Amino acid sequence: MESITLGQIAGAIALLATIVGAFVTIYKFITSHISNRFDKIEKRLDVLEEKDKKQDKEIQESKEERHLLLQAQLACLKGLQEQGCNGPVTQSINDIEKYLMKKTHE
Repeated sequence: MESITLGQIAGAIALLATIVGAFVTIYKFITSHISNRFDKIEKRLDVLEEKDKKQDKEIQESKEERHLLLQAQLACLKGLQEQGCNGPVTQSINDIEKYLMKKTHE
């Protein structure tokens, strides 16, 4: 029967420590690298979300502005109609009113 020497036990412990150390080093490198990438992605998402909110607000304001302009245009056309202008004026009034009615029911 062969006996195990103290040197063999120390060598086995050193080998295990080296293997575990290598795995721990690789694990730390990978997790920090992934963490850094996630942080960058998270920052980019935050920027995109802010930009999206700003665009949504601008779109809503633009819709309101276009609605007001269309109402003003309709008022001008009605004023022209009251002064006796007919034909295309009446047709435009009817088209705008039809469009506004359609939009209110969507």
